[in-house]
Parts: sequence; C-alpha cells; structure tokens
Amino acid sequence: MLAATKADHLHHQSHDRLEDILAKVANRAMDRLVYTGAQVKVLALAAIRATREGEARRGGERLPCIVGYPLPGETIGRRRFDGNEEFAIFPGDLPANPEAALRGWQIEQGEMRFVRFRPPNPVRLPSGGFAPFPNIRLDRAIETLIGDCLA
Repeated sequence: MLAATKADHLHHQSHDRLEDILAKVANRAMDRLVYTGAQVKVLALAAIRATREGEARRGGERLPCIVGYPLPGETIGRRRFDGNEEFAIFPGDLPANPEAALRGWQIEQGEMRFVRFRPPNPVRLPSGGFAPFPNIRLDRAIETLIGDCLA
C-alpha cells in the first residue's frame, strides 16, 4: 500500500487527485510490484484528522475549505496564530492531470507552504476512556495491510 498522508489538508474533492499524483510518482515501483504478483493500492489518508470540511463564499462563489486550528506560530498572510483560533482555508484544487501537478513541483523554498494544524482535543467517553481520533481512510489502510489476517 502506498499512502498519501495529510489528506485532511485538502478538501475531499481533491483526494482522488492526490492518489493519482502519488501513483504517477511511484509508477515504476508499482509496475515492478504488480509484475511480481503483488496487489498495490494507493490511498489518500490522515491517521489523525486535524481539520474538518467547510465552505466559504467569496464574491458569490462557494469555495470548499478546510477548517482547523493552526499550530502556535503558524502564519497565514500577515496573521499569526496562537493555536487557539479556528480558521478556514481554501487549499485550492489539485490539477486533474497528475503530470500537470508534478510540473514545477521543485520550486524555491517559501513559494509553496502548508499550514500545520493541531490535532483535535481528546473526547472523553462516559465509560472513562477516550473516543478514537477522527481519521480519513485509516480503516481502509488497515484492511489493506492486515485484512486477511483478521478473517
């Protein structure tokens, strides 16, 4: 299994494109594995989901956003965060063509930046334990990796 992590930093509408980009990057290695008889799966996932999805409106247009708490010290524009303020970000859309997404990916530091988000606070259960952290496709990853062992 190949995993594109931090999928929570993109809106779900771009997850399939993220998987396509990873498949394009790892194409030769995947071909060799398939040739040996292995099954290969590519997943966009987040082991701990630090954001939720939202929507913003700008000039009458609806923009799919991610909403979360940027880590202390993170900046967006001129705004600096302390880790206690929730903020919505339009992460943009990944190109439909993975080759187009990979063109120019090695750009100068500072031109492409990703905001780091703090994980959600643990949720205490009435039983005294804690609820599992939210995730994206972690169940599919586990099924892919050890599903046969559980049958």
